Amino acid sequence: MRHTKYVSFDRNVGMLVRRQTHSVSGYLCKPCIHKFFWEFTAKNILLGPWGTISLIVTPMYLIQNMGSYLVALYTLRDAPE
Repeated sequence: MRHTKYVSFDRNVGMLVRRQTHSVSGYLCKPCIHKFFWEFTAKNILLGPWGTISLIVTPMYLIQNMGSYLVALYTLRDAPE
């Protein structure tokens, strides 16, 4: 049985006129937290800031995801992989 932590990650896909948001949340283990954080971060950077609202929302998602990631890693620092 693995140790888990509740986390929530969001990503934004900006389009010129509209945008899409995707999220994952739940109790995740340490490898899953790493996987989703890096996947969502890469997609936020590449696909995020391509619209007017997305230009503002994407940096907020990046900061929020970073905070969730750091809190989760701190909480699970002694948990085995």
